[in-house]
Amino acid sequence: MIMKELTPPQRLFLTQILKTRLIIGHSKYKDIEKDLAKRWAGYRGEIALANYVKELPKEKYLIFHDLQLQFNGIHFQIDTLLLSLSYILIIEAKNIAGILTFDNTFKQLIRNHDDGTEECFEDPRVQCQRLQSLLRNWLIKNHCNVLPVDTLIFFKSTSTILKTNSGDKTDFTKICKGRDIFNKIDSMEQRYHQEKISSETMTKIGNLLLSQHSPKPINILKEYTLTEKDIRCGVCCPNEKCNHIPMNYKRGNWNCPACLIISKDTILITLSHYFYLYKPTITNLELRNFLLLPTPDTTQKVVHRLNLQTTGNTKNRLYYLNPKKVPSCDLSLKTTS
Repeated sequence: MIMKELTPPQRLFLTQILKTRLIIGHSKYKDIEKDLAKRWAGYRGEIALANYVKELPKEKYLIFHDLQLQFNGIHFQIDTLLLSLSYILIIEAKNIAGILTFDNTFKQLIRNHDDGTEECFEDPRVQCQRLQSLLRNWLIKNHCNVLPVDTLIFFKSTSTILKTNSGDKTDFTKICKGRDIFNKIDSMEQRYHQEKISSETMTKIGNLLLSQHSPKPINILKEYTLTEKDIRCGVCCPNEKCNHIPMNYKRGNWNCPACLIISKDTILITLSHYFYLYKPTITNLELRNFLLLPTPDTTQKVVHRLNLQTTGNTKNRLYYLNPKKVPSCDLSLKTTS
C-alpha cells in the first residue's frame, strides 16, 4: 500500500520558477539551467522507480516516496522506502545514462562521454550507506528498531553500461536496472523471510514515518546568491511555450503581448512564484510592485477578487497564502517527458 505518493520535489519546482523569473542575460542562468536539467533527470528516475514499485503486492509492503526525516538536526531524504513485516528497504533512484564506472579507490561514479571527457558523481553506494546509518539511528531514537534495514540502487535506463576499474571486484548484488528490480526484491524477501513484527506494529511504524516527514526549508535565492533585484516582476504568461513576463492588465484580464493569450487566473501562478521565492505574506504595495499594476485602486480590485486571508488594518494589512486560491507549483504535465 502506498503511504506517501511521489510528488515533484520542492527543489525542482523552485529551480523551475527561478529559471523562469531570472532577469534576461543573468550570469547565473546557465548554472540554473544545468541544475534544473539534472533535477528533472533525477525526478524522472524516481517516477520510473515509483511505476515499478506500485506493481508490488499491496498487502506485503507499505511504500513511501520522497520520505524526508530528521535525526539530531540532520535532514535526510529517501527516494523510496519499503516497509514489510520482515525488513525495511531503502531504494535510491538514479537516472544516469551512458557508460558508468564505479571507482572503488576514491568511492566515486564516473561517466565516460563519447568525446573522451569524464563526469564525476558521488558513489550511490556511499549515499545508501549514509542513509542506512541515519535511518537506523532514527529508528533507535523512536524506539522502533526491530527490523533490519537494507539498500538497493535502481538505474532507470536499461541501456546504461556499468563497469569497474581494472582489478576491482565491485559487488553489484544491490544494484539493478529496469525490471531487474523485481529479481532483487525477490532476493531480499528470501534473505529476510522471517517475520519480525505484526501487521499492527508495521502500521504503527508506517504512521510514525509519515507523521515525521519534514522537508527541509529551502531558500533558493540564497543558494544561488541572488536577491530580489535578480528576479523579474510581472505576471507570467501561462503558455509554457511562451512564459513571457510581464503580461498586461486590462479590464480584469491579463494579456500576453508575445503570444496574445488572454487569461483571468494566471495571476494565481504568479502569486505562487512570489510566495515560494520570498515569503508567505505580501503587502498591498508589494503586490502592486510585483504584479506591475498601474494604480492602488487597480491593486485593490485585484486583491478583492483573490479573497486572500488577511491580518492587520488597512495600512499594515498582510495577505497570506491561501492554498485554495494560490495553487502549488504543478509540474505533473512534464513528468512523462
